[in-house]
Amino acid sequence: MSNAYGDFSAYYDLLGWNAFAKNAAVRLKAFFELRGKKPASILDLACGTGELEKSLRNTGIRFTGVDASAGMIRVARKKVPWGRFIVSDAARIRLSRKFDMVLLLFDSANHMNSYAHLLRVFRNAARHLNESGYFIFDFLTECGLEEWEQLNIRRKKEYTLFWYGHYYPEKMLADIFIEAFIRQTAQREKPANYRRVFQKIVEKTYPVNDIIVALRGCGFSKIMASPFDPEEEIKRATRLWFVCQL
Repeated sequence: MSNAYGDFSAYYDLLGWNAFAKNAAVRLKAFFELRGKKPASILDLACGTGELEKSLRNTGIRFTGVDASAGMIRVARKKVPWGRFIVSDAARIRLSRKFDMVLLLFDSANHMNSYAHLLRVFRNAARHLNESGYFIFDFLTECGLEEWEQLNIRRKKEYTLFWYGHYYPEKMLADIFIEAFIRQTAQREKPANYRRVFQKIVEKTYPVNDIIVALRGCGFSKIMASPFDPEEEIKRATRLWFVCQL
């Protein structure tokens, strides 16, 4: 199961896929205010195009972003030249320092191709976390992956975007397809051309109890899970928000 982002990474922000990172930045700022303290350093696993780092620039937090997609990291380095970004798998990265917070956001946990892979990522998060630090991640549940069973269309001047998918309940897995037609610069007296960009993503989910068992097995003793959408009940939540400590 591969989720390598190729050409899609160059258009990721244009197509609005960076909105989750902006939302997460607001949520994290509220978390910092609630604690009365912000982390001095953050390791952002599967950082994408660096939108979170850009949104939290004025906090003074030192960020290290990691993503397996070279295209995503290329965009992040251009967008956030003051940041540190590394091309690597979230399960394999080994750094010589620990962080006050480790993040794994926007379905990134669902991108792991097996339970064993997810376990290695959790273990790696614990390895890079300070003793009093926080590991925060979100996770699409079965209800969340089922929502891909519909066709969505977004039309703007710059592009027309389609996203749709199919959920396989017996595998707890969804095939997700993103297709965009992006308007290119028009030449004089000629109609604009459109570039087609296509991306397939495979996402997998697991029973919440299995996630908690994995986290405890990796050394996390304090685990809090809540619906990402506060209006949802936790048993029927489409996305869960985990806050964990060693």
